[in-house]
Amino acid sequence: MQHVIGEEHLQSLLESREPFIPCYWHQQQIFGVRYLLETAARHPELNLGYLISPSADGDIASKMLSRDSVHIIRGSATRGGAQALREIYTAIRKEKISPIVTPDGPTGPIYQCKPGVPMLAQLSRAPLLPLSYASTRVWKLRSWDAFMIPVPFSRIVIGIGEPLVVDKAMAEDNFSDACGQMNDRLNGLSSLCEQAAKGV
Repeated sequence: MQHVIGEEHLQSLLESREPFIPCYWHQQQIFGVRYLLETAARHPELNLGYLISPSADGDIASKMLSRDSVHIIRGSATRGGAQALREIYTAIRKEKISPIVTPDGPTGPIYQCKPGVPMLAQLSRAPLLPLSYASTRVWKLRSWDAFMIPVPFSRIVIGIGEPLVVDKAMAEDNFSDACGQMNDRLNGLSSLCEQAAKGV
């Protein structure tokens, strides 16, 4: 069973028909991307994109997501990150792609937004949209991100937060304030989803 809170934040962005940058923590990819794919299926005006590393695992993910009409951008935030940033920027501005981003990926630290994410938002003028999910029962892998896998038949709560518009003033401190705001929004949203999943 799936429940969504804060869907009005996404709806307002869809109605604008302008690109935005969906963000969720790396550990929450399963239902983060699933929800966005379901939304794109209902709203053809939403053109999703995804940054995938140039690796064998990336090849598999690329084939899977391309079947869902997701715009694939091959690159790495840790190797050749500047080139990947340019490609994502071009996709946003010229093709109106809304690229899915994991602010603490691909190697962590966990729950720490990297400055490249708000930098991309400021340059492209695309707002950051926080997303999160929680499950009544979940398995967490022994990985750097404590990757979450919901136990089958669990109750899933997906949360959507208020978009963050990153302006030029936020660049003055190397986007540390913007990163702090994203950390707070994503962590707060995660807590809200956990409480809702438990029926608190």
